[in-house]
Amino acid sequence: MTISWTFRNLSIDEAKTLLQKELQAAGVPSFANISWEQNTMLVRIEKGGKSEFKMSLQTLGTDTKFIETKRDVAFLHKPFVGRVETFVDQILNKAGAAKA
Repeated sequence: MTISWTFRNLSIDEAKTLLQKELQAAGVPSFANISWEQNTMLVRIEKGGKSEFKMSLQTLGTDTKFIETKRDVAFLHKPFVGRVETFVDQILNKAGAAKA
């Protein structure tokens, strides 16, 4: 199941700026590494296994969608997926995105 959010009437650059601001304000846990490759956010967790999530900003008319494009979760990380999803959802809500 692909998870996505919508930034209404915002460009990719505007949405990315809001996301980065909220991530910085919230603070990323020390075990997670967040980086960007153009308009794709990569989240890597390498403690107790290796997990990777990719989420991409994409234009949809006058809106910008933030869509999960990859999820590779290590066995030991599976119990924490719900926590990660809740954290991401909170950050996106604060940035003004609505879950699609």
